[in-house]
Amino acid sequence: MKPFLVLGVSLLILSACTEREICIYQAAQDLNAAERRIDVLRGNISRGYALHVSRERVTVQGVCFDKNGKPYGCPKTDWQRVERPVSIDVADQRRQLRDLQARIPSLRRSAAASQAQCRQTYPE
Repeated sequence: MKPFLVLGVSLLILSACTEREICIYQAAQDLNAAERRIDVLRGNISRGYALHVSRERVTVQGVCFDKNGKPYGCPKTDWQRVERPVSIDVADQRRQLRDLQARIPSLRRSAAASQAQCRQTYPE
């Protein structure tokens, strides 16, 4: 996903949240990012390659209308999600996975402490 799209969706979700909920959500960001990265690394290792995801412009046949409202075929530009395999160093991916897995307990403790502080700062 594009960073701006993720940011926009996150802001939309957070706009309906209380300050306490926002604080709790933000307190777990590092932990959530590490867990997502672990999922990616596991997938890469199991496949033996990574996936590079991009969006590419494609021309598709669309329907346009003339000034009288009569439809006719015309080319339109659209976006398509494309995944391409990328070679990886599986040993390096395993090392990264081990390192992240070793950090998870610390990240969980930190997130729990920060979330407890959020609950104290913003009581219901």
